[in-house]
Amino acid sequence: MNDTIRALSRGLNALRIISETGGTTCQAIADELQLSRPTVYRILGTLVDDGLISVDDAKIYRPTVATRTLENGLTAKAWAHWAALPTLIKLQKEVIWTCEIATFEDYAMVQRDSTHLQNPFRIDVQEFNDQQRSMLTSAVGRTYLAFCPPQEAEQILSHLEQFGDSVDPEAKVGEHTRPMLQAIREKGYAVEQRFSYPHATSIAVPIQFHGRVLACIDIAWISRAVRLSDGIDKFLAALLNAKAEIEERLTSYNFDTLG
Repeated sequence: MNDTIRALSRGLNALRIISETGGTTCQAIADELQLSRPTVYRILGTLVDDGLISVDDAKIYRPTVATRTLENGLTAKAWAHWAALPTLIKLQKEVIWTCEIATFEDYAMVQRDSTHLQNPFRIDVQEFNDQQRSMLTSAVGRTYLAFCPPQEAEQILSHLEQFGDSVDPEAKVGEHTRPMLQAIREKGYAVEQRFSYPHATSIAVPIQFHGRVLACIDIAWISRAVRLSDGIDKFLAALLNAKAEIEERLTSYNFDTLG
């Protein structure tokens, strides 16, 4: 974990403790996070300067109105994104190729982050690094549909049948769609192969929490450099390990009230 991610993680964890308790001391936070008091003082000083917490004469740190507002905006998708970042960075170093995280929004998958700039074998960023991905043809979209609750999947498919796929208008819900999603559930991952420029291939898995799909992560590579079968052999195990690590991190936060 790099220094920026580590600092963010510590700051958010300290903020969580203060919010959950309504007010606590530096020592209590240091004990829970297993950090030194000087380190926690620096974290708390930054949070005070940013207006997210206040401190009284008894050295009790309390959340401010700004923190309450922030809490209301911290959705499950946001926490999944934050929890995934350290793992995606580590995963990219292992597999070399681009690693991404996407979430469902307005009947499409929206890319939230990518290690594209760290990939020495970059796929053409202007053509590939589009923010929205199709629910029906992208690996992340197919993964979401396959692993989200059945009622939600049917609602999405009904919408796409009626209004079409805004990202990929040529994609249609057909007789093959539901069997394809069942096969993805059985395999545990979905595949995307782009047959138009840029010729890219990706495999994706879901990030699940309490029976929901919070996000999907994928590994994408240039098709001519790695065949699909070889990519699955080389990358799938690492992708599944990353999934498990992110889900374990989310569970360790104990965010039972994620919205």
